[in-house]
Parts: sequence; structure tokens; C-alpha cells
Amino acid sequence: MLDLDFAFFKLSSDEKRGLFYRKHFLNRLAPVFFPPRVEKLIQLNELNFTGCQISMPLGPGNLGLIEPEKQQSMLKRCTGIVQDYQLPSMAVDRRLKRQLLKLSIGFPLVFGDNFIKALAAAITVRMLSRRKIKRIIIVGEVDHYAEFISGISLCGVPLSIQTMFPAQYEVMTYRLLYEQGYAVSTSALNPHSWDAGDLVFIFDPHREGLAVAFPQACCIQLTNNVCGLAPELEAKLSRNAMESRLYNLAPIMETCMLGEAGILSPGGEQIRANEAYKDEGNIFLTLQQVGEELGLWDLFLDKAI
Repeated sequence: MLDLDFAFFKLSSDEKRGLFYRKHFLNRLAPVFFPPRVEKLIQLNELNFTGCQISMPLGPGNLGLIEPEKQQSMLKRCTGIVQDYQLPSMAVDRRLKRQLLKLSIGFPLVFGDNFIKALAAAITVRMLSRRKIKRIIIVGEVDHYAEFISGISLCGVPLSIQTMFPAQYEVMTYRLLYEQGYAVSTSALNPHSWDAGDLVFIFDPHREGLAVAFPQACCIQLTNNVCGLAPELEAKLSRNAMESRLYNLAPIMETCMLGEAGILSPGGEQIRANEAYKDEGNIFLTLQQVGEELGLWDLFLDKAI
């Protein structure tokens, strides 16, 4: 049995067409004709990580036509393969997050949210060491949003949440400001106010164009389709016929880092793992530290900034 650091699950990028792929036939035949399989090995030599890709030859739309119970059964066959390699979790294409989280499979799926937050925190630290940043601006929401805002605010720079609906964050910002003492505010999205002293993180996929339209600020896009953040690692994915975008890279990186931290791992540094899981929303801060120890951020930060 191969000694692997991660397993990555993906569906076909192309939807299958034709009579055979209609709902009636898929419900009856998909578990037999489209079982998951280990398709290839993925070598990330820069970090000494090795993993495998597990695939099903169906598109997301095809899978969605199958009854939930049968989807669940097919996904459990995937996680069975992962468990055969003695891996405690499975990295999954981020674009499948909403679809797969509806299924109850009793096995950890990693979509890369904590890695993206850890990368944002690492970028913040690096930027503060290089230039004067007067304000951090957050556009778009992430999981465990309040904890993320608190973690980023630890750097001591005023933080602004800019959104089309600022009222929905007023209670959260009030608590962060008056109960925890963080310089956090919320306001309407206003990229015309951005200037050279601002560090802007864009998580909202509908606002990706703002980084190009308002280049006077330092805008970092951390949306699913972004590429070019870590060319060496992305080149490895490309050579394995995988899209070199964050929707693939983030879950793979997070799975490996969780293993290094002893989180979702049968071994590793369990003291640090236990500390991280006292507050699930702050796991990204543990991963930020792991990234420093691995030298991972050196592969990302110069290109991202």
C-alpha cells in the first residue's frame, strides 16, 4: 500500500450527454458503470507531499440527477478508498462544496477554506513587514467570518468590511469593536475610496474585476478561479492534467497541512491539534503557523503580493 499524504476527489469537468445519462438510467446504472477509482498519483516534490486523485466519470450536473441516497453511497465508496490508504480526510474540489455538503457520509471532507484564510493571514504579515498599510479591506465572506476578522485584526491595523449590505454585519462589528477592542468597521462597498495604503482581500467571486479596475490599492483575489499564486505547485497540477486554480490547490494544501498539524490525523502533534479544535474558527491561525514551518508561504507570497 502506498504511503500517501492526501487524496483528492474530483468529478469530470464535462457533463455527459445522451440517453444513457438521463435521470432514469443514471439512478439505475451509475453505481455500477461509474464507480470511483484512483486515477493518478500527484507528486508535490517542493513540499515532499504525495497524493492520489480519485475520480468519477460524471459531471456535477450528472451526479445531481441521481437520488441523494445513491449519491451518498457512491461518495462513501470514495471515502472507503481513502480509508484504505489510512488517510483521515479527503480533499475535494471546492466547486463541489455546496453540492456535497448536502450529503451525510460521516467522513471529513476538506474544501480548503482554512487554507485560504491562512494564506490571507500570511499575506497580511508579509505585507506589514514590507510597507506601511493603513487599512485592511475585506470584500466577501468566508466560513467562521467573525473568527477570521478577529484573527486578521490581531495585526493592529484598522479593518473595514465592505459589502453591498453593511447592516447585516453591524452586530458582529459592534461586538468586535466594543467587546474585544478590535478596530473593525463595516460600510457600503466603495472601491473608489481605495488607495495605495489599502490591502484589499477579495473573496466574493462576483467582485473579481475590482482588482483590475482599481489597481491603486494592493488587491489580493482569493476566489476559486484564481491562478498564478504559486506557479511551481500549479505547474505540478498542470502536468497531472489538473486545473491549476485555487479550487483544486486550496483543498490539497489544507489536507496536507492538517496532517502536519496533527489535526484530523491519527498521529502528529496532538497537543497543537487539541488546541486548534478548542475553537474551530481559529484553525486557520494554526495552519498559518504550519505554513511558516514548512516554508510553504515562500512558494505563494512573492507571487501573490
